[in-house]
Amino acid sequence: MPKLPLSPSEKRSFSTIPADQKLALISSYSEALRKLARSTEAVGRADMLPKLIQVADGLDGLATAIAETEAGTEVMARTARLIRATEGMLASMSSSLVIPFASDRIKCRRAPRS
Repeated sequence: MPKLPLSPSEKRSFSTIPADQKLALISSYSEALRKLARSTEAVGRADMLPKLIQVADGLDGLATAIAETEAGTEVMARTARLIRATEGMLASMSSSLVIPFASDRIKCRRAPRS
C-alpha cells in the first residue's frame, strides 16, 4: 500500500499546536494505540498487538523530539491516520463487540441476515 502524502490541512492542524499541548496529544495517541492493540485479539488480529505497542513505545520515547520538530508534525498526522484506520478495521471486523476506541466506545452490531 503506497504512503499517501499528508494533506495541507493535516499538516497545518498539527503545526499550530504549542509543544506542551503536543506532548499531551502524543500521550493520548500512545494510550489510544495501546487500547486498540488490546482490542485486536478480540477480532482475531492478535498479530497487530505487538506492532501497535511498538508504535506507542516509539511515540513515548521520542515525544519531545516529535513535539519540537517539523518532522514531528508528520509523525503526529500519520499516527492519527493509523488510529483512524485501525479503529475502522476493528469496527468492520467485529460482529457485536464493544471496543474501546480512542474517541469513544462504539457498539458494533451484526448485520441482519437475509
